Amino acid sequence: MKKEEFKAIIESILFVSAKPVTIGRLREVLNLPAETVLSLITSVQEEYKDRGFNVVLTKKGYAFVPNERFKKYYVKFARVKKRGLSKQALEVIAILLKADATKERIDKLRGVNSSRMLNELLKKGYISRTFKNGKVVYGITEKLIARLPKNAKEKLSSVKLFKND
Repeated sequence: MKKEEFKAIIESILFVSAKPVTIGRLREVLNLPAETVLSLITSVQEEYKDRGFNVVLTKKGYAFVPNERFKKYYVKFARVKKRGLSKQALEVIAILLKADATKERIDKLRGVNSSRMLNELLKKGYISRTFKNGKVVYGITEKLIARLPKNAKEKLSSVKLFKND
């Protein structure tokens, strides 16, 4: 096999590997001496030094990593946007902002079964449930209020909150 083919094999192994790859592991796969593998990796590193990603030696082996020169772009690209609440969630929250309510009341006002939405809001900690007069009653929590914009919080200062149990 030619040097270029070995380099291409190293590139593909580094690309598909979720973890850094050691010289020893590459030596086993390529059936080459460690010095030859190191020479091939050095050659691959040289080829990639001015590209979008580089081959670097980490504590655990060699890996492809994004080029630091382009960090502001890939960080911006990878930034996770906060997802807003769905229309259905907002409907339930709007009902609960006016007053604590049972599931039956929420279902009646929305015209649909709200079980799934109530469970999602409970999991996120935005609403809480308690028992009043033998019925399960839902209300908003401090966590939901903290998520709202400042002007909305001021308008809601009179809303009674449930304590998270």
